[in-house]
Amino acid sequence: MSEEDIFTEALVDRLSLNLTSAHVARKMSLLYDLSVDERGAVQMGVDIDTGEPIRGKGKGFEQDILIYEKVNEAHTSIVPRIVVEVKYNHVTTHDVIVYSEKANRIRRIYPYVRYGLLLGKFKTVPGRVLRLGQEFDFICTLQHPFVDAQIQDLRQLLMDEVQVSISLGKLLTGNIKTSMVHRKLLLKGS
Repeated sequence: MSEEDIFTEALVDRLSLNLTSAHVARKMSLLYDLSVDERGAVQMGVDIDTGEPIRGKGKGFEQDILIYEKVNEAHTSIVPRIVVEVKYNHVTTHDVIVYSEKANRIRRIYPYVRYGLLLGKFKTVPGRVLRLGQEFDFICTLQHPFVDAQIQDLRQLLMDEVQVSISLGKLLTGNIKTSMVHRKLLLKGS
């Protein structure tokens, strides 16, 4: 297991979001493509027994951390709320470009999903990550060994993002109406 995997596993164990309807998992897949075949049938790329998206075969991406809800009686059993990509100890320009594109593709299928980048063992967010990571809803750093205050801040951020995802889903499906939408910018020192 890589250092990044060990870090991510330990983080998921520490998060315990206490969300009654949401689950936190590692290495689950999400759809990034839906297609319509020549007979007019939608090709989803989900396991017919579990309803979970299948990784690979041009349909699904594996996520470092996925916060999702399970549903029954739908075409898929996974309703993603937050995707968190994790980079530990280093992040390249290529990583940020790839994850931004991945966020874009996933949002084509799940327009309400929140997408973030977590940089483990970083003190601050590198400027190139900010310039190239415009598809991220949040970018944060986390020291390792973990600092309790940072874990608490991350836990609160994720719980807030779940609520944003739920609200966006309702807004995009017409279940709630609004006269204003405003995105805030929050900066927090290291």
